[in-house]
Amino acid sequence: MLEFIRDEEAVWSVPAGLIADLASRHPGVRFESPSDRAAAERLLPGADVVYGVLVDAENFHLARRLRWIHVSAAGVGSVIFPALAGSEVVLTNGRGLHAVSMAEHALGLMLAFARKLHLARDRQHGHRWDQVGLWSEPPPFGQLAGGTLGLVGLGAVGSALAERAVALGMRVIAVRPHPARDPRPAHEQWGLARLPELLERADWVVLAAPHTDATRGLIGAAELARMGPGAVLVNLGRGALVDEPALVAALRAGRIAGAALDVVRGEPLAADSPFWDLPNVILTPHVSGLGPLYWERAVGQFAANLERFLAGSPLLNVVDKRAGY
Repeated sequence: MLEFIRDEEAVWSVPAGLIADLASRHPGVRFESPSDRAAAERLLPGADVVYGVLVDAENFHLARRLRWIHVSAAGVGSVIFPALAGSEVVLTNGRGLHAVSMAEHALGLMLAFARKLHLARDRQHGHRWDQVGLWSEPPPFGQLAGGTLGLVGLGAVGSALAERAVALGMRVIAVRPHPARDPRPAHEQWGLARLPELLERADWVVLAAPHTDATRGLIGAAELARMGPGAVLVNLGRGALVDEPALVAALRAGRIAGAALDVVRGEPLAADSPFWDLPNVILTPHVSGLGPLYWERAVGQFAANLERFLAGSPLLNVVDKRAGY
């Protein structure tokens, strides 16, 4: 088993102690956790399992024994390449791992807009006690109760958000490729063909869909034009889902009320991006999936699948490599 999850800033680096503990529980499995990519690639020919983002189109030919790749991310669009998609190698992901954190993050962003918390924070930085301004200047104070949440995607994250939004008194409508007959936890489930109608009806549009060929550029100028002037767009999926210049234009013109972005097309966000200074934008640096005991839960999810792999049982969270999720 070859583990390679490394990040220069350590946010996305699995603590070594968790892998050591996993290895101690499986003395019959050889665990390798090399310190750098070159060393990891040298070990790739002998690996049956890779945990992490190591295998790519350039080194896949080295992985002669590889049978399974697991990544703790939910989005795997950047991990899949044609040779992998056409192979017998099984790919699993971290579906469900981030659901509660991302759902609560989305609600936090929505509440910030409804209660104008971001504008109050701006005034705090200027030492301004501006009750009159916050009350009288647009946008008006809002509330979630009674509003309509439009969800694009109803996987683990979308479902967790729908449950919480319903509890707060919101109407929840979700669009997804294959709507279920039972719409719960949403009130309604629609096919993607009805996305334009969803955009027209929703007070809040939350993108919780993966990045695939079908979702790239899903929200462009035409889609933004369908949203109401009081609507807010929240993107938790991937930056590629949104035409960013079109979004900037819509925000500047006041065609929508605001946008909350946890993901952007180029990360980190460019220093000259207009998003930094738009007052109706809230930015968070791709942290919506982080939560308590993140890596303990991530490694625990992999460990459960490792048990199944060793027993010859079907794995959980298997990705459709052709569909991209």
